[in-house]
Amino acid sequence: MTVLIPAHDEAATITRCVDAVRASTYPVQEIIVVADACTDETARLAREASATRVVETGFQDKAAAQNAALWDITTDIVVGFDGDTWPDPDCIRLMVEHIERDGLDATCSTILPAQGSQVPYSRPGLRGRLEGAFFTRSRRFAYALGRRWWRLCQAKVGRIQVLTGACYAFRTKAIHDIGGFPSGLITADMDATWALHGAGYKLDYTGDALAWTMDPEDMRTYRSQMRRWSSGYYQNMARHRSQLKNWRSLLVVGGAILDLVCLFVIEAYLIHAAITGSNPGLLRTFLFWTGVHTVVSVGLVATVVGIKEAVLGVVPYTLVNYYNKWLYLTGFIREWILGRHYASWTGRQGRKTVITPMTWSRRMGLTQISISAGAALALTGMWLLDLSLIQAGVITACAAPLAFLPRRPTGKRRGRHQARPRPRRRRRPSRRLPRWTATGR
Repeated sequence: MTVLIPAHDEAATITRCVDAVRASTYPVQEIIVVADACTDETARLAREASATRVVETGFQDKAAAQNAALWDITTDIVVGFDGDTWPDPDCIRLMVEHIERDGLDATCSTILPAQGSQVPYSRPGLRGRLEGAFFTRSRRFAYALGRRWWRLCQAKVGRIQVLTGACYAFRTKAIHDIGGFPSGLITADMDATWALHGAGYKLDYTGDALAWTMDPEDMRTYRSQMRRWSSGYYQNMARHRSQLKNWRSLLVVGGAILDLVCLFVIEAYLIHAAITGSNPGLLRTFLFWTGVHTVVSVGLVATVVGIKEAVLGVVPYTLVNYYNKWLYLTGFIREWILGRHYASWTGRQGRKTVITPMTWSRRMGLTQISISAGAALALTGMWLLDLSLIQAGVITACAAPLAFLPRRPTGKRRGRHQARPRPRRRRRPSRRLPRWTATGR
């Protein structure tokens, strides 16, 4: 078994990662650290931590960085950790035993945020610690709930949506057979997962294995990561859309998207019912089942992280989960409807976001659809003599196309659509004759 660790500017954690791998209860033949486009001491610290081999690359791409070392690996199994992640002593052993026992081709472990459990919060001051606790407790609750619920459901159906890139294990032959880690998308781990699904390999989830990872501790970093994850989800589904013909894939992906789209519609209706008092029975039913859902969720999470963390995490998780749903909904609109794709690896390192512009054909198509929809709505209002429908139709037909017109970039989202600075005009040479003096010049 070989451990492969891709890292980008992970000087703060790479030593802990390598040391934890060496302390594993399962024998490790080789530890390869791929320091990709690092501007700090990641490579040097990895060598000092006694990594078997350190490969320095400049791809700025996780999949390409892993492939730089993948083809030299000849052991039966390759286990991967991100440079900001480290395993419990039994983590590797549990994943390898699961692969061997059940004849799997790939699996992944449970991961939990390290801040607040393994390491202190990194942001200084009371506000920094509170903000860090809010986001890491939210993520800890979500990961623990996945451990006891949604990841187990996906494994039972036979369609793990994503093998966690922070901690995974593959049969080397399986990842070699699909041509290595697929590149070109901003979520390489999900791309590799669905490539293995498409090739007919057997994937599962090793919930008892545990690794610790550094999670975002502030709103800006969290938002950047979640926007990348949401865009990567839809990019992967577009690339592997042929697999959605399989009922297992359709059940997992279709259920997730249906839940996402319906969530805000149902919530809007419930808020309207609460304000107008039009359906008190529905509100009582909703509140009852929301309470049941909360109690069951806290109970499941408590079996993973303890009752204290479960109780403290339920409110942050609920609030952040609504925000996540909103980001996934906007990602759905941006990626699949507007055709504007994330094209940069953003995260804790602070890389700039790159979003491709909308194509002219898509812009024209959406404009025609919105004008037609507005006209149809206005005609329906005329037929029914409904002034509100007529007004809505006119507004849709006139205002909606403006949303698809090219806009001047703000500078926050940079890409090929960014306005280039105007070239400076060359000054023409003066045609005036030089002034002559009595001495000649």
